[in-house]
Amino acid sequence: MTQRRYKSGIDRSQETLFPPRLEDYVSEHNPVRAIDAYIGSLDMNALNFTHSAPGRHQAGQPAYAPQMLLKLYLYGYLNRLRSSRALERECQRNVELMWLLEGLQPSYKTIADFRKNNARALRGAQAQFIALCRALGLFGGQLVAVDGSFFKGNVSQGSFRTHRGLTAQITKLEEELAQWHQALDAADREEAGEPTSREESDLAEKLHALREALKEKTEARADLEQRGKSQHSPVDEDARLLSKRGQRVAGFNVQIVTDARHKLIVTDEVTDEPNDLHLLHPMSALAKAVLGVETLEVVADAGYVNSVQCHQCHEDGIYPYLPVPSARGRTVAPGRLSREAFVYEPEHDRYRCPEGYYLIASSKPKEQAGHWIQRYRSRRRDCRDCARRVECLPAKGQVREIWRDQYEADTEAVRQRAMARPEQLAQRSELVEHPFGTLKRRAGWDHFLVRGLEKVRGEWSLMAWAYNFSRVLNLLGLERFLEVCQRLAELLACIVALLWALLAYGLPLRSAWHLQATQ
Repeated sequence: MTQRRYKSGIDRSQETLFPPRLEDYVSEHNPVRAIDAYIGSLDMNALNFTHSAPGRHQAGQPAYAPQMLLKLYLYGYLNRLRSSRALERECQRNVELMWLLEGLQPSYKTIADFRKNNARALRGAQAQFIALCRALGLFGGQLVAVDGSFFKGNVSQGSFRTHRGLTAQITKLEEELAQWHQALDAADREEAGEPTSREESDLAEKLHALREALKEKTEARADLEQRGKSQHSPVDEDARLLSKRGQRVAGFNVQIVTDARHKLIVTDEVTDEPNDLHLLHPMSALAKAVLGVETLEVVADAGYVNSVQCHQCHEDGIYPYLPVPSARGRTVAPGRLSREAFVYEPEHDRYRCPEGYYLIASSKPKEQAGHWIQRYRSRRRDCRDCARRVECLPAKGQVREIWRDQYEADTEAVRQRAMARPEQLAQRSELVEHPFGTLKRRAGWDHFLVRGLEKVRGEWSLMAWAYNFSRVLNLLGLERFLEVCQRLAELLACIVALLWALLAYGLPLRSAWHLQATQ
């Protein structure tokens, strides 16, 4: 027997009588079967995907089934493939995709249009998967973490026009025009000679260009003021310039809430908010509604510290854990009396100093960002005779003043809660930064491919859905997940059969849908 040093492959020109089945290339434990089973259990018509209803829609070639294109996208996002052209290539050479799509090979235009035209349906599909996670008991429902991250949009920073930048450019153009006019006046006074026709032509072109540029910048600033915006990009009107800790991004602020049990994303949102100050309560309330709980604990970083948001959370049964700084973060020199030395007496609405004197409200409350702040002042004669005057007052001060926020009691309650349970804050980074780290660093998804807030939200839903899908598959295992999908498909078939039976007996369609919703 001849000994071979290396293994021999198949002869490419060899004809086969019985070619292998495509099914043989996909093992029973391949995760692609989970994608096929789950998408097959969805009601695409109820989710309002395009071309999901049966029947002929238009002349020409029939449309691709939305299930197929949704399978393609979920597979792509699970395997770090987002480009429509890359997905088109994979359909022609990837055996798993050939099996998943049953040999169909849609063009990149069809693939791209599906993502662009089904943004809301993608949001609904992701929400339905989150509801499945809740039904399977994968959420703890006690502690969640919220955080935001900047994602680049499909727009460059150079395309943005800001009110501040336009004002600076207009000022510079006006100065240049003034300098040119001064130079002309000086030349006329000197009467050094008549300019040539070429010099006159060059000068006229220069002045015309400056005037046109000034007119264009002025109109752009007026357009911004009419829109009520401080910045605008004609490439993507929903994107904006965002900056945080030296980071400057032209894109969107993505918010997520993750559950503490398995780090699954409970809810998410793509916003154009420049920071996180006004997002604690909206995101926490969404998570509370999705989880269906009466109370909820939320951890977040210092970027979410806002007295109004803390107050709204407490009213809704949400208890935040935030690193609230003491005395609004003011540093106190050694030997000086800090604000903590003054005790607030809510029953009398006043502060009591360490020497027993009082600081009372001295003027009307001042409106600030949707709530008010109140100033409290001591009496001059009390401070004049006080033994600790040097420790309390500045060098030229005669009274002590303290400003109190309308919802300072809520902020103080959050600070005390965080100090009593510091281990809650310690969990924040491992809970909510894990999904962002996975998507941005492992998958390389730090930007969006589509434009417009609604379409961006649809693409983000694919990202978050792929993250949750991968984690759920690891938690349950392929076999159990396929069983769950089988039960979902059977339930959907029963609902459809029930609807047709009700319609056959003359029950109005509206009543049938109501009956389906109550099941």
